[in-house]
Amino acid sequence: MNFDKDLKDLTDIPALSGHEDKMIDYVLEKLRKTCQRIHVDKLGNITATYPGTEKDGTSIAFFAHMDEVGLIVRKIEDNGFLRLERVGGVPEKVLPAAFLEVHTLDETKSYRGVVGNTSHHLTPADKKFAVTTITELYVDLGCKSKEEVLEKGVAIGSVVTYLPNYTSLGNYVASKSLDDRMGIYALLSMAEKLDQREHKADVHLIFTVQEEFNIRSSTPTFHRLQPDAAICVDISPACDTPELKGRYEMELDKGVAIMYMNFHGRGTLGGLLPNPKLNAFLEETAKEEGLKCQKEVVIGVITDDAFTQLAGTEGIPMAHLSIPLRYTHSLVEVASRQDIEDCIALMMAAACRFSRQVDLTRGIKK
Repeated sequence: MNFDKDLKDLTDIPALSGHEDKMIDYVLEKLRKTCQRIHVDKLGNITATYPGTEKDGTSIAFFAHMDEVGLIVRKIEDNGFLRLERVGGVPEKVLPAAFLEVHTLDETKSYRGVVGNTSHHLTPADKKFAVTTITELYVDLGCKSKEEVLEKGVAIGSVVTYLPNYTSLGNYVASKSLDDRMGIYALLSMAEKLDQREHKADVHLIFTVQEEFNIRSSTPTFHRLQPDAAICVDISPACDTPELKGRYEMELDKGVAIMYMNFHGRGTLGGLLPNPKLNAFLEETAKEEGLKCQKEVVIGVITDDAFTQLAGTEGIPMAHLSIPLRYTHSLVEVASRQDIEDCIALMMAAACRFSRQVDLTRGIKK
């Protein structure tokens, strides 16, 4: 893997929740170079399995989501402006005056559009510091009528994504959809290494869909596989910027975080309390490999593992690795190159060390 080229390629690909087909094609092309056992389920979740050296059926899964947040066209005004709905946790405050990529209904073409923003000179005082809600926002495609929009192939149901913008910031990288293309990059990096490194357990690399929309679409894969352990890799908000400094102990350049609790905090209950012994296994592995890592407890974050832990007839021991990320779900997010590399190193070490001898049973032995 080439860090900048491959991460740029991944973040450039539009893959709104439920519309991950271009990402699926890209991932499959990469995986077929190293893996003989690839499965794509009816929802689009991809599993690549790398058999271990010990034939006792032990397995461990690593997973990340392919989709990204974005929008969808809900109405076309008679004068050609587009009205939108959010798909996933899009922060409305970042949208006014932004360039967006508006895709045709068949997703074969796209057009650049700009989100309208009331002229500063004519904005009333009570609106100058207010967030424009999604019901008020609109996209300007440069069209004069609904008919002109429809002729372009844009219609109700057309996907709208953030504009690709991958940039190097020295030791950091900035781009849309680093959540969770960093995790996908990490899995693809593992795929290159797994057939060159000995590992006792079967290793499943799982690329999931619709995490940003319903965080449940990966559960059929876990019902099918029922691995002995699973580790999710996703992001967590970095709290090293002025407005978040000290809220949680998550910072760039301090390594990947081993999560001890996350929780949605609103709406439907959901989150993860990881298997304590699996966390201890990760902590010990990081220490022995000389890798920096952080500990994470956060409210307001939830991902696939909130529900995949409940799969099968007995549940699945879960752990979660978080790559710190600034400005989450915004048009541009920022992450540390070294944190991404540390995450890959810890995942690889865990994959190579995991075996039947790793005790994940519950209860205190006497």
